[in-house]
Amino acid sequence: METQTAVGLTVTEAAAAKLAEVLQQLEKPRAAVRVYAQGHGHHVQYGMSVDEHALDGDVVLQAGTVTIRVDPVSWTQLEGATIDWTAGEQGEGFVIQPARAHEGCGCGGGCGCGH
Repeated sequence: METQTAVGLTVTEAAAAKLAEVLQQLEKPRAAVRVYAQGHGHHVQYGMSVDEHALDGDVVLQAGTVTIRVDPVSWTQLEGATIDWTAGEQGEGFVIQPARAHEGCGCGGGCGCGH
């Protein structure tokens, strides 16, 4: 599977293509995609939204034809992450896999992280 690294964030070819397709379907091909993280430790949730307004301090990346924006607070959780598009028996969707998914979790394996 080919990937594109947008200086600190890896976006698979499938994810970049699907993001471009979604923006086109929404008739917002020039909009960006905002990727964000909320929470701390192993309780971090990741998400994406269509974004038409840059914010001061945004980290701005390019993945194919799609512009990605990340606020500085979310960037601390997302730097080094991989965004992929998957489709299978359980459905399809974007998956954001952080670089430090289990680092420093401290759960002793109780959260299902496998360490």
